[in-house]
Amino acid sequence: MINLKPQMPLILAVLMGALLGVGGTMGVQKFILPASPQSAQAADLNQAKQDGPLVDIGEFTVNLQGGAFLKTTLTVEGTDAKAEAVLKAKSPFLKDKANMVLASKSLVDVQTPAAREKLRVELVKNLNEVADNKIANVLFLSMVYQ
Repeated sequence: MINLKPQMPLILAVLMGALLGVGGTMGVQKFILPASPQSAQAADLNQAKQDGPLVDIGEFTVNLQGGAFLKTTLTVEGTDAKAEAVLKAKSPFLKDKANMVLASKSLVDVQTPAAREKLRVELVKNLNEVADNKIANVLFLSMVYQ
């Protein structure tokens, strides 16, 4: 049988050191170090994304330049609670503008994530011309191209 009595102070010292180290590190991170700017920006972005109402503007099937086609469903995010009424009232004009923008694109303009992000920015800009700058974002709920 192993006698642990002489080693007990060493074992307790190691355990106490580990507990103090972990606890101290967590305490410093939580109470002393400021939140990173990136996490603050992410929190601000999440808050901004949740503020505006979402309005579905429909499903679009368009012939792309070069012979391909695109089928997508778009939803727009309003800038504030009052934007929802404006966006719903101007829905036919938003659909027309979205059709015009989408039909002017080629397959290359929708294939990559970077190209879709560029298309999103262009849609926000063009749709805001119709919606009195009440659109904060355009969401692609589905996208199929061939």
